[in-house]
Amino acid sequence: MEADIQKLLLKKAGALLARRSFSRGELRSRLAKFSDNMQVETALDRLVSLNLLNDEDYAYNFALHRIKQQGWGPARVLDSLLKRQVEQRTIDSAMARIRNEVDEETTLDFYVKQYCKINGVPASPKDIKRLISHLRRRGFDEDDVYRALRQAMPDAVPQSYETGE
Repeated sequence: MEADIQKLLLKKAGALLARRSFSRGELRSRLAKFSDNMQVETALDRLVSLNLLNDEDYAYNFALHRIKQQGWGPARVLDSLLKRQVEQRTIDSAMARIRNEVDEETTLDFYVKQYCKINGVPASPKDIKRLISHLRRRGFDEDDVYRALRQAMPDAVPQSYETGE
């Protein structure tokens, strides 16, 4: 009976993992519907031993994709990984690896240039405020946002926003 439940859990987990990667916490939540916590943890341990479930790789790949391909900032990536039930130490490790490989300033500068190419360079304080708000929602630090705006736009525009002129 218990072996049948383990097979069922592994089959369900395999079907889920075939579609996309999951963190251990996400998979635990999904499998909890089918069995008790002890059997779910046993199944998850088996998946880890088979290297089908790896939170370190999951966190790294998730963060790298979001930062490089989707223009997310570190704060948004952190929040999203926490929502996906990845442990804080695993997130910190993944973010440290990414900081060594990807320059956050370059990523932000590229994203601002892409935004300006699509939406045009903000000319009014209202447009600049909208862009700053957009970048904050994407998880970028306020100081980095102002630095990137100073580089991407004429000097007068960001200064007029900061001084209120």
